[in-house]
This record gives sequence, structure tokens and C-alpha cells, in this order.
Amino acid sequence: METLRASVERARSPKDTAEKAGTPKKTGGGKKPAAKKHTRAPDADSLRSLTKAKLYEKATKAGVKGRSMTHDQLADALAKDS
Repeated sequence: METLRASVERARSPKDTAEKAGTPKKTGGGKKPAAKKHTRAPDADSLRSLTKAKLYEKATKAGVKGRSMTHDQLADALAKDS
């Protein structure tokens, strides 16, 4: 299942799409790369896009107690825990 998901993500990638369509790659033209931004903890809305299995896996790693929850409850708990 994970292999299929990775394949779909690669197929959706704009980089891959541009290469497949034959459009030339744009170069930076000597520009500096953008400074890395500090990543924020994911909010509940972005977590809701994950499957319940992935949320459960993240909750297990994060040590969230009482993981016998609904999909939305897991997303909320992970957002609070972060």
C-alpha cells in the first residue's frame, strides 16, 4: 500500500509532470535559495488529511494516551500534543 501511495505522489509531483511533458527545467539564474523556515507543528486540519491508520501510528510515536479514538479525535489530540 505504501508503494502505491509513493507512486501516486510521484505522479502528482509538478517536477515529474514538467519533465514528462517535455518542458525545460527552469534554473535559478544565480539566485540564492530561500532561507529555511522553521516548521510549525501540524494543525488539526492538515492532520485530518491523513488516514486513521497513519494518525494512530503518529499518536503511538508521540505517546498520546488513550488512542482508542475517532479519526478527528486523533487529529485533534496530535495537534494539541505537538
